[in-house]
Amino acid sequence: MTMRAQTLWLACAALSRCMRLPAQDVPKEGAAKISCPDTIALTDPRLTKPIAGWEIFFDTTPHRLSRMTFFDGPIAESASLVPDQEPRVGKTITAKWFLQLKPERPYWLACYYSGTSLALSRALPAGLKECDVTYDTSVEIEGMPEIKSLSCN
Repeated sequence: MTMRAQTLWLACAALSRCMRLPAQDVPKEGAAKISCPDTIALTDPRLTKPIAGWEIFFDTTPHRLSRMTFFDGPIAESASLVPDQEPRVGKTITAKWFLQLKPERPYWLACYYSGTSLALSRALPAGLKECDVTYDTSVEIEGMPEIKSLSCN
């Protein structure tokens, strides 16, 4: 491969990588930068008890973000919030959660991943009034529409 062809190939590869960055990593103006990792990798699968005659095989394929939701308080309390609005335009749905000011109890975000029961959660910064999650219904991950962006302000 010539130097010019190699440089062109590297530039195209870099541009392609940038174009695939998840939209939730780019907040709208005035929005808090809150996002779920787009993929996770697991390293230590365990069975609660061995299954006779079977060997464990571990697939190292990363697990993609498949859904997210908001909670009123820690996830362990199971106070999941339903969206206040879900307008649809074509194949795009934007779920909106309107958050009431509650300084004594933070809202939480939970991120769920395909092919695993593992989920990530974190408290949201105080003072947020609204969070929007935009979905593309033409693409599914485990039966759920693909998440295109997350924005909170």
